[in-house]
Amino acid sequence: MSIQPAFRAAARSPGRGGAGDTVTAPLPTVALSTVALSTVALPTVALPAVPRPARRPAAVLGPRDFRPDIQGLRAVAVLLVVAYHAGVPAVTGGYVGVDVFFVISGFLITGGLLREVAASGRVSLTAFYARRIRRLLPPAALVLVVTLLAARIWGSVFQLVDTAWAAVFTALYAVNYRLAAEGVDYQQIGGPESPMQHFWSLAVEEQFYLLWPALVVLCVLGCRRRRWLLAVVLAGVCGASLLASVTVTGTDAPLAYFSLHTRAWELGAGALLAVAGPRLAALPARAAAVLSWAGLAAILWSGTVFTDETPFPGSAALVPVLGAAAVVAAGCATSQGTAEVLLRRRPMQGVGSVSYAWYLWHWPMVVLVPLMYGRTFEWWESAQVMVLALWLAVLTYWALESPTRHTRLRPGRWFDTGIALNGTVIGIATVLIVTVPTLVGTGVATTPLPLTQADVSAVQAAVGEATRTTSAPSNLVPRLSDVSLDQPATSGDGCHLGYLATQLKPCVHGDPTGSRTMVLTGDSHAQQWFPALDVAARQHHWRLVTWTKVACPIAAHEVYNANLRRVYGECATWREATVGAIVDLHPDVVVIGQSDTVPRGEVSNVGWAEGTVATIRRLQAAAIPVGFLLDTPYPGRSMPECVANHLRDVGACTSGRDEVWPYHGRHEEMARTLAAAGVTAVEPISWFCTLKDCPAIVNGMLVYRDESHVSTPYSAWLAPMMAPFFEDPP
Repeated sequence: MSIQPAFRAAARSPGRGGAGDTVTAPLPTVALSTVALSTVALPTVALPAVPRPARRPAAVLGPRDFRPDIQGLRAVAVLLVVAYHAGVPAVTGGYVGVDVFFVISGFLITGGLLREVAASGRVSLTAFYARRIRRLLPPAALVLVVTLLAARIWGSVFQLVDTAWAAVFTALYAVNYRLAAEGVDYQQIGGPESPMQHFWSLAVEEQFYLLWPALVVLCVLGCRRRRWLLAVVLAGVCGASLLASVTVTGTDAPLAYFSLHTRAWELGAGALLAVAGPRLAALPARAAAVLSWAGLAAILWSGTVFTDETPFPGSAALVPVLGAAAVVAAGCATSQGTAEVLLRRRPMQGVGSVSYAWYLWHWPMVVLVPLMYGRTFEWWESAQVMVLALWLAVLTYWALESPTRHTRLRPGRWFDTGIALNGTVIGIATVLIVTVPTLVGTGVATTPLPLTQADVSAVQAAVGEATRTTSAPSNLVPRLSDVSLDQPATSGDGCHLGYLATQLKPCVHGDPTGSRTMVLTGDSHAQQWFPALDVAARQHHWRLVTWTKVACPIAAHEVYNANLRRVYGECATWREATVGAIVDLHPDVVVIGQSDTVPRGEVSNVGWAEGTVATIRRLQAAAIPVGFLLDTPYPGRSMPECVANHLRDVGACTSGRDEVWPYHGRHEEMARTLAAAGVTAVEPISWFCTLKDCPAIVNGMLVYRDESHVSTPYSAWLAPMMAPFFEDPP
């Protein structure tokens, strides 16, 4: 999962004072994707003018009513985010913009609450939430509805249900935890990004603000030293949250990235600045200037030096968070000689004004516009998409955001409006879910021809005939609408371990009463052969023990996992436990499979093959016969999605045989090294490809359930090909 790899922060409307004029600006996502757009004639973008605000008494609103430095900081944050999602080469860590937004939000929202207490001696929670609804929901609902309709018209029907469900979770402010769960769900990895995933940070903020205002009320009302008490409580919240962020990032990076408890400290850091406002106002001008420029430099440094492989948030998030805090703190004291000299420039102020809308529009366009063109975009084309999104943001600001912000309704009416807006989004999403078109072919129905023996020529004949198929059969298996459920049984019974699990389970399949035992082990490219081996084991009356783990090869190499953003320590732990368990079990044969793409280009072809043999030799030393299933071809794209988009021309989904090996020579090197080590290696390429082509459908069956894994029906159909492992164990 890129990341995508979504966010916002609250800030007052320019030119208006008071806690009621708050705005929440967008933020970024980790699931990341690079897209682009061919040359487009874009309308002229006219950013909103920023009026010079009047001064207000420092005792109520601080030294200044309007903070140009914060408005400009919003611009920096959103520019980092959109450049990152456009794939601009230099902005490899632009996701830190979300952290900047969180700090701004905590500062402005808490400051507004404290001003309300100072002015009236109370906090109206009803009015607070009504303001949130007024400012956030209308633009968000507009973008969600437009995105759903665009996904229905231009998006893939194959993805439509997932997109609609994402909209439902977004409307319920729970999409962040959905993304966290998918981040460690191997079956979801590698799929297309949801055009809704950038809303995760809005979900985090709203979850935070369900609790924070009430906590402020408890701390400040009826307590003479309320700022001191609030600071102590905040420090405790921030400390606990930061500790959780560092700890969880090291074990479950997706959960750390998207969760409230690991992000609350960033909002809390901004809140602490608001509490400390009177003291910050006394900062010497020279110290404030140094602090401000250093803070801006820290933000820009992290945005251009961090990468997708940086463990984040964790301790790395301290750099952009403290940088943003430094800029905000310095601005509490003075504007002279600080980074405000840059941040108050008219373009920065204009971009800051529309940053929320720009954030809302940019990610759906990153995902959906390339679908309209039917191709992947280069970064410079994606940058053009971002400019188009900015134009839509300006229109949204003038036509919706600004008028809505100045609309005065009773709080109860805003709650009704919020229910209506979110209800509309959920209603449209529900309609799309229940009316999604049936994905069937238009050709003549066919029946898969059973294989009764290990007849490679019969398989090759079926594959050759498949290259001449012109349309998808109406009885295609698995059905395209159900392909996401097409998982080997071991994915559901806990025998195929997830990222974080290491404990082996007693996983016996095949014929549990059989007198002979086979063990299947490796990563998901070993698990994909479970349907075939399970059928064959039952036919030959063998016990089949399965010990497999996602993205964890048997090769004795340290594995870096991009989704966890760290070294995959659980893989090494599981590998050692599995080898030991196999030696203790001493089966009649061990069958191994693994993906040759797991180490990417970090390990040489020879090193990868030798690391594999190193583990195999430990089994051979225990006198255990070992067989190896060489890796299967990689189509390089989602085959179900391709077929769904080419039902009448499935030939468009055929891959060239010379294009299905991601790393040149690695497959061949593995075969040579295994042969030299005396390991029986089975080559499956002829089960998938002719001498020239690799079709997407064979005998009415989808060959792949995604971009690289064999579908369960096709694997089961190839059960006779497993005969060498049973008839004469190597």
